[in-house]
Amino acid sequence: MWDPWRSARASEDLRGRLKWFLLGRLAVISCFLGVVGALLLHSGEDGYVVPVQHLLLFIAATYAFSMVSALVLPRTTHLRGFAHIQIAFDVLLITGVIFLTGGLDSPFPFLYSLPIINSAGLLIDRGVLTSALCAALAYDGLIAALATGLISSISFPLPAPVFDLSAGLRVASTNLTFFLIAYLAGILTRRIHEMERLILERQAERDHLALLQETLARTIGSGLLTTDPEGHVMSADTTIERLAGRSDTQLRGCDIGTIFPPLRLTPSARLRFTQSTTALAPVEFSHEDAGGAALHIRCVAAPLKDTYGHPIGALYVLQDVTRLKELEQQAPVSDLEDLYREDLEFAAELAEATDGLHGTSPAIRRVRELIDRVANSDTTVLIEGESGTGKELVARAIHAHSPRRDKPLVTINCGAIPEHLIESELFGHVRGSFTGAVADRAGCFRMADSGSLFLDEIGELPLHLQVKLLRVLQERVLRPVGGETSVAVDVRIIAASNRDLTAEVKAGRFREDLFYRLNVISVRVPPLRERREDIPLLIRHFLRQFSELHGRRVCRFAVSAGKRLLQYDYPGNIRELENVVEHAVTLCDGETATEEHLPAYLLRNGSRHSANPPSLTATAWSAPPPPPAEPDGTFDLDRDLAEYEKTVLLRALNQAGGVKKRAAELLGINYRSLRHRLQKYGLCEPGDLVAAETD
Repeated sequence: MWDPWRSARASEDLRGRLKWFLLGRLAVISCFLGVVGALLLHSGEDGYVVPVQHLLLFIAATYAFSMVSALVLPRTTHLRGFAHIQIAFDVLLITGVIFLTGGLDSPFPFLYSLPIINSAGLLIDRGVLTSALCAALAYDGLIAALATGLISSISFPLPAPVFDLSAGLRVASTNLTFFLIAYLAGILTRRIHEMERLILERQAERDHLALLQETLARTIGSGLLTTDPEGHVMSADTTIERLAGRSDTQLRGCDIGTIFPPLRLTPSARLRFTQSTTALAPVEFSHEDAGGAALHIRCVAAPLKDTYGHPIGALYVLQDVTRLKELEQQAPVSDLEDLYREDLEFAAELAEATDGLHGTSPAIRRVRELIDRVANSDTTVLIEGESGTGKELVARAIHAHSPRRDKPLVTINCGAIPEHLIESELFGHVRGSFTGAVADRAGCFRMADSGSLFLDEIGELPLHLQVKLLRVLQERVLRPVGGETSVAVDVRIIAASNRDLTAEVKAGRFREDLFYRLNVISVRVPPLRERREDIPLLIRHFLRQFSELHGRRVCRFAVSAGKRLLQYDYPGNIRELENVVEHAVTLCDGETATEEHLPAYLLRNGSRHSANPPSLTATAWSAPPPPPAEPDGTFDLDRDLAEYEKTVLLRALNQAGGVKKRAAELLGINYRSLRHRLQKYGLCEPGDLVAAETD
């Protein structure tokens, strides 16, 4: 499709290249004139073999043609035809130079490379081979005319038509050089043109992003200010200009502490802030604008980092909440929260880190601070918390901020692997070490060499393997199953458990020495009921996530549904909240999800102090009805309990899509327990039966 804007831009580019082309021609002719003058001074006019008047007339004609071309260029609209004329003139010009300087014996055939290269630059590859062909024809025609006596060289008149083998080889090699130069010049100009195109596209993208940023700054209703890592202002929008009483030009380069003194940080505090992944706690302070009016400002600041995690500055979001403070005496707190809830949510989302830990509550902020402190060391970390709190996200955040971030993070769930296979999964095995070992296996430790190994549900690890794990942690050396040699590994261990390992140690189910080896640094991930202020932010995040996943446009919950979500205790923590929101998004056809889109169990047990809601939260379900009595009115307890348990197992498998690990999580039991229950009722696959028999 023809694009007039792109065509006009290409014409202007060609016009600019033609200007440089004409300037270059004048420079070459001037140099040639200088060489002629030097030869005249060196040998005298009588000793110079080429008639000087011919050369001067030749140079004058070239100057005249170039001047006329320079005058015509701004007015011509047929730029390609103009470019072809210039290339043709250069070919004729060089042919005349060769004629004046000896024909076949002339040292100037190399000058033909100039119009060939210029044609490639002016016409962007098109016409370069034509220029090479024209140069070859002009040169060959001149040599043939001289050799046959049709014309004679002014400098070296030929006594007789002579054209031997040596002359033929010289002409052939010269022609080959023309086409070789054309080929190389074509390749070079194609690449240069492609690079110019990419640069223009990147500039257009950058301008587009700058326009979007400017539009955002004008429409969010809050002031945006960015600084470099030292706290010097890099940019400020109109709202900041109004608050500070200075223009953007005056603000740039100033220390932010001189503009808003409450935001001044000491060098050590600024270093910690720019290197962290968490935002500063919201700050409120009084400020006088340029007119002397007292304002109340609320500020949220977040560090800015580049792709590699290096600090590049900070972003400050400032909001004038003076009017809200004036209304504080007239309106209840709940009404005030409604007035600026959207701005608070925007500030919270802006301060939200990219490590997957959504939330700005003090509890999650403490977790982020601890992650920043322990990430740069190789210390073993034990992550404790209830199921569904995001322990794996914490492990990934520690690895992502550590010096090992470019190395692998290998994750293994110690409770989801059969006991007879977990040793091989951890330490690897050699071929033939046991039945089914048809090839060597590296194991998780060696796969994570130089990186990090995340041992999830470490409390499920059998005691005899705890001894081997302890040895690896102490000596950093392991021996594969069936192997005869030990292998050294460099691995950072990050472990997690939803059990109280201290109680497990007292009960004899977990080794005390391994516990102390793992518990060098302990990170406790708070349950959702201890960070209830993060629930609205998490709901918004999951709404966006599942709306995109399922192709819906669910933007919000109705007030009644939102109250139930905020009052529920979430014993399944973030995982349960995620399932509840996905359930609502899946069933909702509009933009607002209501109570009817929530799981049934949450509607029955939706109070903040609800006790023991069911574990299966992926979809709304109710327990199966009680089995009917026999005709005589009696019951069979064992049979009825078995039928009930079988029904629950089938529903869990159905909700988990047949994934047994997921079904075990929904039921709140470990994988081995689920597998034995499935075997008991004949619900397992043949591979599971073989695994169960070997346990």
